[in-house]
Amino acid sequence: MEQILANSKAQPLLIVNTEGEIKQSSDGFSQIFFPVQTGEAVSSYIHPEDRAEFKTWFNNLNTQQFRAGQVKNLRLIDQKGMILSVMVRPEQTPDQTYILWFWEDKRVRETEDYWQSALTPAMEAVLTSILDGVFLVNVEGKLVEVNPALCQMLGYHKFELIGMSVGMLFSRDEKESQKATSRFARIIKFNRVKEMNITLEDRSGNKLDVTYNGAIIREGSQLVGILGIVRDNRDSKIMRDLHQKTEDLENAMVQLAARDKMKDDFLSLVGHELRTPLANILGYAEFLDEGNVKEGERKEFIGVIYQESRRLARLVNEILDLSRLEAGRLIYHHVLQPLDPVLLEAVDAVRAEAEQKRVRISKNLGAGPELWIDRDRIKQVAINLLINAVKYSNSETETKISSKELDGGIMVAVEDQGMGIALENLEKVFEKFSRVESLEHHTQGAGLGLPIAKKIIEEGHSGRMWLESQGLGKGSTFFFWIPKQVKNAG
Repeated sequence: MEQILANSKAQPLLIVNTEGEIKQSSDGFSQIFFPVQTGEAVSSYIHPEDRAEFKTWFNNLNTQQFRAGQVKNLRLIDQKGMILSVMVRPEQTPDQTYILWFWEDKRVRETEDYWQSALTPAMEAVLTSILDGVFLVNVEGKLVEVNPALCQMLGYHKFELIGMSVGMLFSRDEKESQKATSRFARIIKFNRVKEMNITLEDRSGNKLDVTYNGAIIREGSQLVGILGIVRDNRDSKIMRDLHQKTEDLENAMVQLAARDKMKDDFLSLVGHELRTPLANILGYAEFLDEGNVKEGERKEFIGVIYQESRRLARLVNEILDLSRLEAGRLIYHHVLQPLDPVLLEAVDAVRAEAEQKRVRISKNLGAGPELWIDRDRIKQVAINLLINAVKYSNSETETKISSKELDGGIMVAVEDQGMGIALENLEKVFEKFSRVESLEHHTQGAGLGLPIAKKIIEEGHSGRMWLESQGLGKGSTFFFWIPKQVKNAG
């Protein structure tokens, strides 16, 4: 065996036992390929993608399937992740060991010749013009070309990267580098490239999240390497954020335009709602001023003036309340008291409107515990809900108001048998400056009562307000819920 090594000193060979452990290596192997450690399994120097196939091939050397002179193509990999394509021929010795003769795969040399002819000045100019990072990898897993964008991304000069194992782009740690090189070996083996998110490591050791894509390169039927393209996700994220902010601004402009239109409509509506009661008050006052009015007419005129004055006062108060709510200046005076007496006062306050419309109001009040509430504001909310229920109901129908303990608080419901609200408009009714189109021609008022009521309940009493309706013509039920333990001194 010593004579074989002495005669073949310049030849790259390994002597291994039947278990595949390296017993000796020639100087030629170390010089042409890389040094190996005796006692280690020869399979540890085989590329992970070829390792299982090599083990099967080597085990067959111990069986009758062994044929002298058979040659195996495989890839070696050193501790730095460098990949070498080689041919290996086994030779059995009398002392039950094998001599594995290695030489460089000529087909790899042909691919190197391909890259020398393919990397023309024109090709380099094309790669330079690409803004994403681009690299070319040969079948040994070595970088044969990189573009300036990749060099700038990673902080290297081009000459530092050429010839480097592709795995070193991902990590300078040997194990991580080998894993990354194996990934590219799988791409070459299975001829599949797909887009994926990966991490590169720059010269300073910083991790860069990139999106990888690429293509298999062939010369005829011969596989010669891989084209890799990496896009820095930091730049992509900036562009995505920019596009998102642009889209958000465009949406905000659309919403502002819609708000402006609603405000214009609101101001027009308020102008109409102010003008109508003022005109009625002025007209009937002029009749009274003339003095030629019968006693019955006089009482009727005074009643009209009183009702229109109340309507006008309610509108002005709603506008002022909304202004205070928006500015956070609405003052609440919370007192610990039962809720049902406040609801009864609200029913009494709208009884005249209900009788005039011939709408019955029924009560089912069963909330006994005391709550921290602003009596006047809760009464305002209840009156608003009851007035709306009466306003949108037909004659000879019923409006119900109920209260009960629920989930650590008290829930109040006002149910009517009116025209109902379409499902797509359930939230719209609580928006300021917004009116549901199907209801616009059926009522008076500026449509501020519900937005104000919702703010009083949710901001002033830490509660909730919502609406349920099965659709047009099926009535509506407004709910509000107030917790028992909350005292908001506003």
